Amino acid sequence: MKKTVITIAITAVLTAVLMISGYFIYTKIINKDNNANSNMTKKNENNSENVENQIPNDIKNISLEEWRKVIALFYKEHYGYKPDNVTCTEVGPNIIYVTIYHNTELVAEYTLDAETGIASSPTERTANFFKGIFLDNLSTKVNFKNNECIAIGYIEKGKEAQIKEKYFNSDIEYESLTTVVEGDEYQFIVIPKSLDATLRIWKYNVSENGELYSEELLLEAVGTPLLIKTQCTEVFPRVGVEYEFGDTKFIIPLMISGMDGKFTITDYKNLVKDISIY
Repeated sequence: MKKTVITIAITAVLTAVLMISGYFIYTKIINKDNNANSNMTKKNENNSENVENQIPNDIKNISLEEWRKVIALFYKEHYGYKPDNVTCTEVGPNIIYVTIYHNTELVAEYTLDAETGIASSPTERTANFFKGIFLDNLSTKVNFKNNECIAIGYIEKGKEAQIKEKYFNSDIEYESLTTVVEGDEYQFIVIPKSLDATLRIWKYNVSENGELYSEELLLEAVGTPLLIKTQCTEVFPRVGVEYEFGDTKFIIPLMISGMDGKFTITDYKNLVKDISIY
């Protein structure tokens, strides 16, 4: 009888030990699986985020969907949030119309040059979405005096390096300029004094009666230097620069004198600084 009781007791102890051991082993396995699943989930989330935040290395052939992601990432980095919706609509060769929506409200509209990544807006800071920078942060070495509020310079062929050295702090700043292309024979540099000034670049044409008129708005930008490329401007201006800030508003036609080949300023000479290098 005593031997039977001892045997039962030993059996009970062994059973308890086995049950406890099995419980700990089972718990360890479950925790390990949970940790593995958790790590896998985090890894997948990180991979998904990395894919979402990845910017293409080459600006050529970027799809509209990729531009949408690039712009959303730009807003996250510079404004601290990702817009609820970014729409990209191709409206011309390499020209994309962009709208930014957040909290169901229209936040901004841009005209994006798909070849350069430069986006201009009538209300927002000019930016290069592809490079991830604001272009109105470009610093120049132009010294404005008295009432001068805009600097315009004709760049003779072969003088680009001198313009870069004299008025910019680096080649990168010059190469990042917003560029308006309406030909390739002449180049002008346009630099507003104020970052809040609005620049509008107009394309001119001549009527059958010989009257000059503005045919098309090529670009509207706020507070950013511009590089303008245009055709022959000796007979009549092909392009004009409109400046507006506060109560000051005027237009400067971009013309080259047929006499000496220099930039011609007929009006508003006290407001315009000529930074041409001849």
